[in-house]
Amino acid sequence: MKLLVCDDDISTIDVIQSQLDCRELGISTILRAYNGEMAEQIVDEEHPDLILCDIDMPIRNGIDVLKYVHEKAPGTEFSFLTCYEKFEYAQMAVNYGVTSYLTKPFDMDEVKVCIQRMIANTVKKKAAIDINPQSQYDSLMSSIFRQASDGMLGSTKELVAAGLRMNGVSFGADSIWRIIFTCADMTDAIRKTWSKDLLLFTSSRMHDEALLDYIGSAHTVVNSDDRFIWSLCFIEGDPDDSELRERSRTLIDFSDLHMSLRPAVLISEPFQFYQASTVVCDLYDRMRKVRYYGGKIFFMNRDVLPDISDGGRPSENQILWYLKKRDEAGYNEYINSLLDSMRCTVENLNVFRRELIHIFITHFRDNGLSSNSIFLDQKISSLDELACNSRSAMVDYAVALFRFQQEKVRDVVDSEDIIERAKKYILENFRENIDRNDVAAITFVTPNYLSKLFKNNMNMNLREYINQLRIEEAKRLLLSTEMSVSEIASYVGYYNISYFSTVFHKMVGVSPFSWRNQTEV
Repeated sequence: MKLLVCDDDISTIDVIQSQLDCRELGISTILRAYNGEMAEQIVDEEHPDLILCDIDMPIRNGIDVLKYVHEKAPGTEFSFLTCYEKFEYAQMAVNYGVTSYLTKPFDMDEVKVCIQRMIANTVKKKAAIDINPQSQYDSLMSSIFRQASDGMLGSTKELVAAGLRMNGVSFGADSIWRIIFTCADMTDAIRKTWSKDLLLFTSSRMHDEALLDYIGSAHTVVNSDDRFIWSLCFIEGDPDDSELRERSRTLIDFSDLHMSLRPAVLISEPFQFYQASTVVCDLYDRMRKVRYYGGKIFFMNRDVLPDISDGGRPSENQILWYLKKRDEAGYNEYINSLLDSMRCTVENLNVFRRELIHIFITHFRDNGLSSNSIFLDQKISSLDELACNSRSAMVDYAVALFRFQQEKVRDVVDSEDIIERAKKYILENFRENIDRNDVAAITFVTPNYLSKLFKNNMNMNLREYINQLRIEEAKRLLLSTEMSVSEIASYVGYYNISYFSTVFHKMVGVSPFSWRNQTEV
């Protein structure tokens, strides 16, 4: 479960985050917000299960956040943690079903009990939803098909049969099935602002509906990597090939029209259910040969599957090297050499386009730039539509992407002083294991140049500046929390307590233990 703690007093969030036993409570992530507007944005993007929120905050207060959550995410458990004991606030909390109303100064045991109560309420709500018969059936069947795919039911007929009986499934290990396996590139869908989670959910339901006329997602197992959605739809019996082809075509057209996904389809031969894990392994192996052929339908062991080798496909490492070196001439030569090595059909050019744009999207995200800006640019958008028409159109598109990226990088460097950008990044990340290479990457200069520039402007090197921030944070935590010295060392970025103590003593003049115990600072 995800817990969002929202308070304009950063130390309050620090105390909760450092003293709460997340593993014991089953909390996977603690999200932080410092005002109501930030909290609402996190609710939209991260969908927290639990919210602990202050009332008096800048921009938008806790009451505004409560109303927003009540409208946008009504199932979310919400509690107040505030200095205010006003009757009208407490009454509003009751009216909106707030779980707890804690007042500051708070006791961590109270906070723990509050969170336990919110978790219990969340579990009850989920259990109530799961009572729905269709939901129960979908959950059971989805689990069975996933276990069968992964080989967790066993590989022999006897083991699979025992597993099916244990789960009360109506069909047997020797029942006949077929799988329609699809793989879709998410690049264009993400470009059109689909979230990955929503794509996975919608795709699974769409497979069951288009291929089985079933409203739900019982028979489809969905997986994904950073680029592709892989979906296995189990179909009982041995339907006619023409029917499977027709239904697969419906799925492709609907996915393309409504989700900007154009999956490649691979249909298995009939098999007995206990053979599922072997069939799935074979399907994955063969799908890697056809996944770039979006919109095409192939039958296993009957169609000759095309095999896309690395020839004609842009290498991510090679492209990134040209971007880093700002070598447009070398990049252009590389793109032309790739296009020379392939047949420039519409189909092959479309594969090339998807590969290229995926590399640029990844690069933009890795460097803190908005990938949406690529597609909001009118020139890039126009060239994207024409790119697959001819070899020369693809070259124009590739060159435009390169120049657009270089322009954005220059804008970042020119619009913010390099030192200020470096300081901002360090301030946000000094608790992590960062070094000058990390900082240089976000300032778009070489590590050596950054070090020299930083030393000249700050009269200290990067490592000294990072240590300074860490030790100041450690001093505050030593006085304001009951965290152990080793816990504080780890929290501020030191994973060796001996090294932490050495740096602390060098900068403060006393050991961390002495700093905590002294009466005057």
